[in-house]
Amino acid sequence: MTAPRLVARAPLAWLAAALMTASACVRSATPAAPTPTQAAAADQQSPVDIRSSLVRVVGGLATLDFHYATDAALDLENTGSPSDLATVRANVGPGAGDLEVGGRAYRLVQFHWHVPSEHELNGQRFPMEMHLVHNAADGSTLVTGVLIREGNANAAFASVFGDLPARPHGHAAVAHCDIAELIPHDHHSVRYTGSMTTPPYTTGVRWIVLTTPIELSPAQIAAFHALFPEGNSREVQRLDVHALETDAVAQDTNR
Repeated sequence: MTAPRLVARAPLAWLAAALMTASACVRSATPAAPTPTQAAAADQQSPVDIRSSLVRVVGGLATLDFHYATDAALDLENTGSPSDLATVRANVGPGAGDLEVGGRAYRLVQFHWHVPSEHELNGQRFPMEMHLVHNAADGSTLVTGVLIREGNANAAFASVFGDLPARPHGHAAVAHCDIAELIPHDHHSVRYTGSMTTPPYTTGVRWIVLTTPIELSPAQIAAFHALFPEGNSREVQRLDVHALETDAVAQDTNR
């Protein structure tokens, strides 16, 4: 198998543009000191601050082929609001779709949200982030991160955010959801190996953070935020400077 081709390490056009258009971004606080358990695997913990100066632009990264259902039933589960370790999780059944990365299939098992975003761009967070969690046949995990900014109402989320389960451990059924329309059409990404962002912070997770954000209206974001008024995001973790790779094009490789 041919190794990916290293193109450059440089400030990225998409990163600068994303920061300029991410309304209501918030600057993060200094990350808290890791616990002894976290420190033992600090180089593989998530989320991380995606710094443009640390991202390597790589040619030949494995292609992302999303095969998501256009009409899927969801079981929305409130895992314990308003705890910052909880979320609203959309559980999906067989046939909801998969993601193929370089010919390897990862089955979509659930997706959920965090306010504000867990991943940061140059020290700033977006108002929200969606995580789509996948499992491969060998039990390995891949998570796709989708950054969310304030903008127009997103019709694809209407059925999902129209009746979020408000009570802790409550459920709500969604009969029809076009999962394929929940993610951006541009699939350029930043990739690294990290962890789950809730206990027990399992490592060895393959992360793919899409570089194009999607939009939700302020009202849609507020509907979720109302369940987690203090937020439900983990702070950023320490990052190995060689960990981040992207297939997005740098604007100026000489800078």
